This record gives sequence, C-alpha cells and structure tokens, in this order.
Amino acid sequence: MSEPLDVRVIGTPEIAEKAIALTGELLNLDRLHGPYPSRKTLGLVRFYLTGRLRTAPAPALAGNVERLKCEASRLRAALELLTACQHGQGLDCPDCEPVPDLVRQALAGEAVRPA
Repeated sequence: MSEPLDVRVIGTPEIAEKAIALTGELLNLDRLHGPYPSRKTLGLVRFYLTGRLRTAPAPALAGNVERLKCEASRLRAALELLTACQHGQGLDCPDCEPVPDLVRQALAGEAVRPA
C-alpha cells in the first residue's frame, strides 16, 4: 500500500470539483473536506483530500504501456487544474498559494517517487 498523499485544491467551485473528480480517479480517497472559502480570493473555494495512489496489477510490458501513458497524462491534467492560476500569472503568481517543487517536477514529467 502506498504512503498517504495530502492534496489541497483551490479554484472556482466548478474547476475545483472537476479537479477533485480527476484526482479521485487516481487516488483511493480516505478523506475529503470542503468546500471552504478561499482565504485570499473571493469566489474561490478550498478542498482538502487525503488518499493513496491506486494500485494496479503489474502491467504486461507490451499491452499496458498505452494505458500507463494515458494515466500519466490524466495525472498531469489533474495537476494542471490543481495549479491553475486564477490571475493569469502562472505557477509563480504572488497572489496564489505556492506550488511545491514536487508538483513542478510532476508537471514537467520529471518527478520520481522517493525510495
């Protein structure tokens, strides 16, 4: 079983719910709290999720490569929704919550699981 993962989602109610749905497909959720109003921007909400990465049976090398690529692309799409800046300034917006380095690496396709 994988280590627990804590995720905070901040966005408009519609975008936050889409991000939660996508993230829920990748995680076995243990907890989901929210929506709470954003502390920084009116009209945005916060959700807090805790879950574990879904485990899949060991993939057959040839048959499941496309499925794994699809899952990675869906994870990147979920991360992009989670890190979307409502001010149009990208990941380094001073008005948004800071984006952790591991999330930046995942968006760039360079993240690796710690040993």
